[in-house]
Amino acid sequence: MRLRFRYISILALAILSCNDDLVITNTVSDTQMVVNAAANNGEQIELEVIRPNLITEDTFNRPISGVQVELLKNGTVVETRYTGSKGQIKFATKAVGGDSLTLRMLKEDFEPANSTIKAPFVIPILQFDTTTRRSNVLGCRVSFYDPVQDEDFYQLEMVGYRWFYKIHPITGKRQDSIWSTQILSMRSVNKLFFSDNNIINNRQSFELLNDKIFNGKNFVLDVDISAFVLEEQPDRGAIKLLRFELNHIDKAYYDFLSTISLNRPVYGGPFSIASQVPTNIEGGLGIFAATASDTAFISLE
Repeated sequence: MRLRFRYISILALAILSCNDDLVITNTVSDTQMVVNAAANNGEQIELEVIRPNLITEDTFNRPISGVQVELLKNGTVVETRYTGSKGQIKFATKAVGGDSLTLRMLKEDFEPANSTIKAPFVIPILQFDTTTRRSNVLGCRVSFYDPVQDEDFYQLEMVGYRWFYKIHPITGKRQDSIWSTQILSMRSVNKLFFSDNNIINNRQSFELLNDKIFNGKNFVLDVDISAFVLEEQPDRGAIKLLRFELNHIDKAYYDFLSTISLNRPVYGGPFSIASQVPTNIEGGLGIFAATASDTAFISLE
């Protein structure tokens, strides 16, 4: 599932894990389903259904098979499928911006669950360039035009591509290598957005952005990337390609990622913030998230 199951799947763990930094006030029933679903613009809609009970760091994945799932597009049923042994379904239907998408889930001995979202449109990246390169950072600028709407939410991610070399344990020479990727931390130069609490930075190295202060305007963001991760290193080459990904996301996914970023960095430490994990699954728990992505690339010498 392209829409970051590495983030979405945290939901079930966060709700019921023994960590004390994330809590949920809802009464969780053994008959409720936990649903992780993704609708990425232009891609097939996917979901996973698991059990809510006995989910811990060691026993996380408990799929529910045989769940009947109806997919509705703009109020009309377009597919009906059943989850397999891994509790997953990949529909033939692809998400299209502007469509209303509904999932209706039924399984004997479980409470019925449903969720409806509106698929967002792709917001194109207008500019992605390097600006300045100083001794310790590489500056980059990205811009896009925010549509005139009441609310829009974004997830920003920078990825570097490099050759990752295997080092011979005795000779220290490089052996076979693979083309690998690395998510890069970005430090915003636009102090205004930090002061307005408009960008959320967190240990997962993604940024979350809402359009409260630039609704209907051209948005320009300057970021610095540590030169260390771009330079040649003993066991890997220098990053030669940068990819910037602009994800136009719905509010449910934004709220979920915001909760994770605010609560999990300290792993249940004394300064963590107890918060209810958001869910948009009626009759169950989980997230039916939607996103539309645009990407841009920069080749580095």
